[in-house]
Formats: sequence, C-alpha cells, structure tokens
Amino acid sequence: MSSVPPTRDIRIIATAALALAWFTLPLAFSILLFAKLAEITDWLHEHHGSGPWIAAGAFAVCAGFGLLPTYAQAVLMGWVFGTAIGVPVSVAGYVGGAVLGYGLSRLLTGDAIVRRIDDHPRWRVVRSSLVEANTWRTMGLVALLRFPPNSPFAFTNLVLAASGVRFVPMIIGSIAGMLPRTFIAVWVGAQGAATGAKDLKELMEKQGLFAIAIGFVILIGVLAIMQHVGKRALAAAGL
Repeated sequence: MSSVPPTRDIRIIATAALALAWFTLPLAFSILLFAKLAEITDWLHEHHGSGPWIAAGAFAVCAGFGLLPTYAQAVLMGWVFGTAIGVPVSVAGYVGGAVLGYGLSRLLTGDAIVRRIDDHPRWRVVRSSLVEANTWRTMGLVALLRFPPNSPFAFTNLVLAASGVRFVPMIIGSIAGMLPRTFIAVWVGAQGAATGAKDLKELMEKQGLFAIAIGFVILIGVLAIMQHVGKRALAAAGL
C-alpha cells in the first residue's frame, strides 16, 4: 500500500498551510508598509496620472496573495490620494484582490473541502442552505462576513472558495460588505496626510501623542460598533 496520501488529503493539508500563512503574513508586511510610508507616497506621487492605476494593481496583488491586509492598504490610499480618489482605488484593489484570492484558493483546494463537508450529512445540509439554495441569501451572508473590520480578507477568500461559494455572489457580497470599513480606513489615512506629515513619526510630532490617542480611540470605537453590528447580524442569520 502506498504511503502517499490521496489527492484530497494533500489539498486539505495545503489549504491548512495557506490558511496559516494568510493569518500571519499580512500583519508582518503591514508593519513594513507603514515603516516605508514616506518612500511609497513619494514614489506614487512621482507617477502622477498613472499612480492610482499602479496603486490599485498593487493593492489587488498584495491583497489577493495574502501579503497585506486591506485596511492597511486603504489607509495608504487615503494618505497618498485623499478620500475622493483613495476610495475608488481601494475598491478596485479589493475587488481585484477578491478575484485573485478566490481563484488561487479554488485552484488549490479544488473540491476537497466541499467533499469533506458533504461526507457528513448535517454539514452538507448547512453548506447547501448557505451557499447553494438562494443567491441573494449567499450574497447577504458574504457581505456580513466581510463587514466586520477584523474579518481577515485573504483567509475569508480561502473559506468562501473552499466551501463552494459561487463567484458572482462572492464578488457582489464582498463589494457591499467591505465598502463601509474601507471608506473609514481611507478617510483616516487622508486625515493623517492632511496634517502635512510625511510619515507616522512626523504625524505624531505634529499632532502630539494626546491628539493621536484621541483619534485612535474614536476610530476603535467606530470599528467596534461595526464589528458588533456584524456579529449580531450573523447571529440572527444562524451563523
């Protein structure tokens, strides 16, 4: 008997490894992103008209391949371009990232996770009712999963693809669910850049630690409300 595990088991192991990577890498790279904030801002400003297109493409790649969290990139877009341009650039970025992440996840997982779920009658009934029975319901559930600010973008792409959520409901639900939190992140970045600071260190020097702390507390409060609303909505949906 061969000691090599069947293809489905290999896919499940690979899915678990990718999930672990997509939980850890975004935070590590976001620290590097903010450390290089001034250099990135200057580089994008130098490219004038093409800057937003470059930024949207980089956003999509970094989000889709699980390298950077969407909130960090949205803050950067607000810092570099302001709210009016930063929001559409960020939306284009996370839509592209959702397409890439979903496609990569489907390629890796295949139907291994779906089959594992369907091996258990109860799990199969739940999965079918959530992702197969009603397109509008599926879009609503995807939006609710995307809505909380602490919802990990790349990992959620993996979960949605692995559980068999169809592409169109995934995209529409993602656009709707992520828009509010993206707008807030872009606005925060734009407010920071409006002080004239080149990076976070200069921002703290210009505004003072107390002002930064007050702004941070307000931001956390708004995000906590969003998270609470999202959790209540998911609980009401039976999730």
